[in-house]
Amino acid sequence: MARIDDLRRRVQGQLQEQRELVARLLELREQLPGSLFARFSECGKEGCVCQEGHKHGPYYVLSTRRGGKAAFAYLDEQAAGEAKELVDAHRAFRDGLRQLKKVNEDLVGLMKDYQAAASETAGRRVGIAVAG
Repeated sequence: MARIDDLRRRVQGQLQEQRELVARLLELREQLPGSLFARFSECGKEGCVCQEGHKHGPYYVLSTRRGGKAAFAYLDEQAAGEAKELVDAHRAFRDGLRQLKKVNEDLVGLMKDYQAAASETAGRRVGIAVAG
């Protein structure tokens, strides 16, 4: 009986973790899939400071993908800050989904263990008798 009680506590713990993960995921409504990076460049003009290692920039670039096609958008510093928050939210959402998948897999395993332990504890078999 102690094994069943232990399994029941573990199942309840997994269910609590599952509920908390789902609640956090539901809070991440505003998201933006993609990447944000800063680019620096050289203009090639003779005598420009960029030729001495002081490149022009940063130029903030948002990279997204839709329908298998890449798209790039240049953003000003303020828009880049907003986009970074949204891109980070999307990454957090994806990470949360991976965690939720793991919790669910663990929960299924625990439920199977619980079912087996409960069957052993019951001490009786239900089903079709096998002729020997």
